Amino acid sequence: MQLNLRHVAEQNAKRYRENLSYLRGYEAAAPAERPLPPKYAEKAGWVWAVERVRADLKGKDPEKERFFARLYHLDAPRSGHPARGSEIVKLSMELNVSPSTLYKWREMILADLLMAAVQIGVLKPF
Repeated sequence: MQLNLRHVAEQNAKRYRENLSYLRGYEAAAPAERPLPPKYAEKAGWVWAVERVRADLKGKDPEKERFFARLYHLDAPRSGHPARGSEIVKLSMELNVSPSTLYKWREMILADLLMAAVQIGVLKPF
């Protein structure tokens, strides 16, 4: 079985809002003395990884951070279900950046997200 790490990173970027909601709900409902389940730790790790990448991008290149937030709907829920390609083209026009540049940015952002996930230990590729 081959694990596509890029796909794992992209899926967890898409689930950021869902994971954040789960963490907030669990923290509000769970008793403090109860140990945290592994599912909580995994979701918290991916939330941390996304937030770490966003913070790094915001400091280095705010335009890439805006692209990351818009592409994966990190701040607002997704409206409709546009195809990924049309979403890149739409963002390209809004940000005045060529689609090929946005595809490169996406790959760089996903690589950074994978590195952050490995650093926190939520992803163990080896």
